[in-house]
Amino acid sequence: MKIKCPDCNTSYDIKASALGAKGRSVKCAKCGNSWFASPDSDETVGAIAPEQKAEAADKAAWMDDQQDEETAEFDGSESELEDDADADMAAFSADDEVQDPVKRAPPPAEPKKPAAPANTAPELDADGKPIDIETMANRPKIKVNPNKFRRDHIGAVIRWIMRRNFHRIGGISLFVAAIALCGFLLTIRASIVKQAPDLASLFEIIGMEVNLRGLEFRDLRTFSEQEEGQQVLVVEGSIRNLETQENDVPAVRLSIRGTDLQEIYAWTVEPRTRVLKALDETRFRTILADPPTGASDIQVRFVDRGLRQNALE
Repeated sequence: MKIKCPDCNTSYDIKASALGAKGRSVKCAKCGNSWFASPDSDETVGAIAPEQKAEAADKAAWMDDQQDEETAEFDGSESELEDDADADMAAFSADDEVQDPVKRAPPPAEPKKPAAPANTAPELDADGKPIDIETMANRPKIKVNPNKFRRDHIGAVIRWIMRRNFHRIGGISLFVAAIALCGFLLTIRASIVKQAPDLASLFEIIGMEVNLRGLEFRDLRTFSEQEEGQQVLVVEGSIRNLETQENDVPAVRLSIRGTDLQEIYAWTVEPRTRVLKALDETRFRTILADPPTGASDIQVRFVDRGLRQNALE
């Protein structure tokens, strides 16, 4: 009869008497699995193929005939049969291992894995657990901000320059700050002159005139002529509004200066137009009878209204 290992499906041919009537525990010689086998169990009955049932029946009948002949020839007792059964049982090992009648080749030995070096410790995570290869492969990617490193790099360069060229950088910084301050003062020079009129001459020295009124003279003319047989001095010109809004027209002060730039004679004229529209202009004309001798030039500037007025023509 055949028995089959339920673990590795290896079949063995044994005598039914070796199992006995109640069966016994057997052990697979290939995989080492132990199980209980009985003559009428699934491992023994199910191992015979359907097409072999007829042949097994014929063989069983022939064996019965042979047994009858042997019984007739030898007058044996039940003890001899038991001795034969004991001899069959001796085919098994002391630990109930079932031997295959046909010797099978031993299974190939599994290749041994190379031992890890003694000084190599497994990589651990933050919790102290070992990290396998799959976990490391599935680890989320770390996003790096390149701007952060760029800022750090620039800061390091700046610190390096400041450590080595501190005095030079300090001087350059002061120079740049002074230029910026001068530019700022030139931008607000009108407000400065309003608070301190004496500073107007300072700006004139550097060629930056300050126009506090938003007005300017244009097309000024000075000439002499005869009027009723008398020599007179004529001064005429235009006043233009530089603002983008209406602007009051102040009085005009004229002064005659000598060769030493000292004032010889001065008078004031108030134009008839009192308010100029945005970017508009008006003309004025004044006549001085019997001008003083020794005059070199005439200075014209704006003054507040309310002073002595001369007639305009």
